[in-house]
Amino acid sequence: MIKVKSILLIGGTYSNLITAIELSDTHKVMLIELNAEIGLPSISPGHIEDKEILTQYLTPEQIKFLQLHPFENGFTLRSEWGLKHLAVLAAQKGVEIFTRTRITHCFETDEGFSIEFQGAGPNGSGQTHYDFLINDTQWTYQAPGSKQHTLPESKKIQTPDFGKFIQMYGGTALKNDCHNTPKSAILLPRFEGLTEVWQTSEDWVPEKGWIEIIDCFLPSSIEKRCIDAQILEGRRISNVLK
Repeated sequence: MIKVKSILLIGGTYSNLITAIELSDTHKVMLIELNAEIGLPSISPGHIEDKEILTQYLTPEQIKFLQLHPFENGFTLRSEWGLKHLAVLAAQKGVEIFTRTRITHCFETDEGFSIEFQGAGPNGSGQTHYDFLINDTQWTYQAPGSKQHTLPESKKIQTPDFGKFIQMYGGTALKNDCHNTPKSAILLPRFEGLTEVWQTSEDWVPEKGWIEIIDCFLPSSIEKRCIDAQILEGRRISNVLK
């Protein structure tokens, strides 16, 4: 009898959700997230270059709901909405998803990893085993001072590859308030009249203030920050594990 391989994905990210969806038919897949919701808060810029990449996962109605807004470098959207739609698809395909769940202990074994959970995971807390462990917490929001996962340094833990990450400062402001921005700032105008602004410093501030702000780490390569790159990396990871 062939044993079904098991995979634990850490972080409700685009890459992890795509890996979960791609492997759900052949593996036992579980995804955990420290925060209370998948996609909230999201640190992923709401930018996708090729909207057709979403049609392989989302229905026309879901894509319409995202209200993709065309601009010179592709399309913009609220990234948290895309994450939530993918999380729904993953759950429908049998992926177990647990939020507010933290790894308290992780031990490498000959067969994979022995994991101890705390939170909303299996039975609230306990210990279980997984053949593969994918850690993409680099793309998740981590509140200052909050408890984090306890993971060992192990070459067997796979991390989606987006190159070097750098400190970034993001925010949303009224579209008509986004003038005189630095040349280095990245502007993502959205359908509802707001614009995402991403900077490497906090020097520029809109006259009427920010609607929301976030500081986080993102890939230094602009091309690897877009949602397309995260989806493609999720596919790459799934192909490695198939």
